[in-house]
Amino acid sequence: MDELKRQTLNMQIHDILFHLVDWVLPPSCPGCGLEGEIICNECESKIVRLVGKQCTFCGQAVRGSNICGDCRDRSHSYDAYRGYGLYTGVLREAILRLKYQNDVGIARILSQYLENVVLSSNWVFDMVVPVPLSLQKYEERGYNQASRLAKPLAVHLGKFYRPEAITRIRETSSQVGLDIQARLENVRNAFRADPKIVNGKSILLVDDVFTTGATLESAASELKIAGAKHVYALTLAKSRRNVKFFE
Repeated sequence: MDELKRQTLNMQIHDILFHLVDWVLPPSCPGCGLEGEIICNECESKIVRLVGKQCTFCGQAVRGSNICGDCRDRSHSYDAYRGYGLYTGVLREAILRLKYQNDVGIARILSQYLENVVLSSNWVFDMVVPVPLSLQKYEERGYNQASRLAKPLAVHLGKFYRPEAITRIRETSSQVGLDIQARLENVRNAFRADPKIVNGKSILLVDDVFTTGATLESAASELKIAGAKHVYALTLAKSRRNVKFFE
């Protein structure tokens, strides 16, 4: 059995087990608490989607140029960025449930949102790679929330899932409250990519939330150093920080 078929079979088995768990312990919507719904239709309709013309590198709404003023003055290691929605309301609550409660049921729904974003892009890539957690956080939680999104996404897209393509090699302090320059410095040289896996390949790099893009930039830089041909960055949500809207 080849690897892609093995990935699909494993995900199908997991889905069966998760449906059994949902039957025994019914889920509840993170927005309104409605029992039996992972995310109910009404709350889903309230998610603030990132739509319209956006900056290629940060998802900011733009007019005219495809690159916003902030990104025009900075270099980027990833080739393009897309996100699904704003980090607020039910989407924020869903991510927090995934991040701190290991809600794999909600991960399946959220990965479908990501799939819709990818299918609406023109990105061509070989593998899906989650941004790795620090060892300390992984030991505390026992899982990586980005992996919970990336693995089903890879299966649905028929792409290789390669969490081992990049590892976090040093601990970093919290990014909360730091500006973009401080965040970039905080995660500088925090990752190492495996050239045996990524050399000559195009990568879809997946994380949960985009705030300034510093983590994605650091990870993408290491992937490029290891020989990656293209790196596309994808997150479920974008922070409200410095978000602008154009009618």
